[in-house]
Amino acid sequence: MFSKTLVAFALSVVAFQAVAVPETSLTTLYPTEIQTFWQQQVKTGSMMTVDGVALAYAYVVPAQPKYALLLVQGRTEAYQKYHELYFDLAAQGVAVFSLDHRGQGLSPRELEDPHKGHITDFTLYSQDQLQFIAEVVKAQTNLPLDLLAHSMGGAVAVQMLTQQPTLFRRAVLTSPMIAPNAKVAFSEQDGCYLAAAFEWTCPDCYAGFVSQPYPLDQAFADNILTSSKTRYQLFRDLYQQKPQLQLGGPTWSWLAQACDVAQQMPELAGQVKTPVLMLQSGAEHAVSNSAQQQFCQDLGPLCAEGKVQQFAGAKHEILFESDSHRDLALQKILAYLQASAVAQY
Repeated sequence: MFSKTLVAFALSVVAFQAVAVPETSLTTLYPTEIQTFWQQQVKTGSMMTVDGVALAYAYVVPAQPKYALLLVQGRTEAYQKYHELYFDLAAQGVAVFSLDHRGQGLSPRELEDPHKGHITDFTLYSQDQLQFIAEVVKAQTNLPLDLLAHSMGGAVAVQMLTQQPTLFRRAVLTSPMIAPNAKVAFSEQDGCYLAAAFEWTCPDCYAGFVSQPYPLDQAFADNILTSSKTRYQLFRDLYQQKPQLQLGGPTWSWLAQACDVAQQMPELAGQVKTPVLMLQSGAEHAVSNSAQQQFCQDLGPLCAEGKVQQFAGAKHEILFESDSHRDLALQKILAYLQASAVAQY
């Protein structure tokens, strides 16, 4: 078994290095090869939730798929932001499925102001994802299913792992929002204390007391997401060309819900039955790294290698980072998931 795992890791690293688009070629290949792949192979559609919200989704099933992967996005994200990742994973024989959360991406907004990130019940996110699996993913493939979740998607993923303990073989969480970094003055929890109060008086107001629409003029030097100027510009250009994707800051209600979930994490960790690989950004400002480390400890032997895998110097979005971070992250992800596939034989 150990030798099979080593072989799987070696093959996944070599294969990925052979197909990954290097950052230096990305500007040229993105509008050609990657967009051609997206137009010809990726399917899109919408799913009506039980409460009548039409949520947008995308998926790709390559010619000889090895397994399926549910990609759960972070706050403000859309499946269209993940063109490069779809391209890379499909080249590895991975079927990829992703649903735009209610209130973001191409899915309808929760409030009249389309820039406000709002939710009244955080569990709606996981309910939507589970419905997506039942109605869309399972209709397209019966392959083994794994989970890849980023940032806010990490909190959604944890809820899913407790709601359906045997649904996924393995899970990977990148920069997961085990707790938001809601620092206002002194601690990461400051904003949570304020949210608990303002959720009742002005739930649909922007958290932080000031208007926070999508930042159209934010300079690369001021961003907390990635140190890759190329990938940052591609994402910014996409959101500029498709303003319906733009989303600003969260409301007090969204923040209060996120904080409530964070308080539940120790209990939720005890209910998880699925092995989890946790990847952490060293230069993190959006979520709490200390909460991630505690969650890994609470998972016990289910946390891969017994510790969070930190990428020193990487910013929040590891899968949109410079090649030195992104390539290593994808190698770790593919090796971890491939090892699970090999173990089944």
